[in-house]
Amino acid sequence: MKKSLIKILSVLVIMVMVLGMLTACGGSNEGTSDEGNGEAAGVATVILVDEDGAEYTYELEAGKNLRDALHDAGLIDDDNFSKFMVETIDGHTALMDDGVLWMMADENKNQIMGFFEEHVLAEGETLYLLYTVAPNFDD
Repeated sequence: MKKSLIKILSVLVIMVMVLGMLTACGGSNEGTSDEGNGEAAGVATVILVDEDGAEYTYELEAGKNLRDALHDAGLIDDDNFSKFMVETIDGHTALMDDGVLWMMADENKNQIMGFFEEHVLAEGETLYLLYTVAPNFDD
């Protein structure tokens, strides 16, 4: 189990490094907000899909990273806010110890690489959080 977790964390670190390099080279403005100019921030739609396939829709403030937006909306508590991997969102749990996690996906349910604190919600965006079985790298 410990080897699996180390391998998963290693893959996540590599993905973050690659994402950082792509961001540094790309310079995209996607996900920026109009804070500071007096305009109210828009909303993004986040749809959580639990282990049974039930969907729960939330309207969150755009311009914030996903972790902050979930916390500010009261969907994750302080304990989950400070964890490396968010496990419980609005009472729905995906425990890494059980081999599952919340995977970010776009409106077509294609995986979005990165961490909750790296993904800034864009106005009008639809983001899925999918209950997902983590890959087992020991096989």
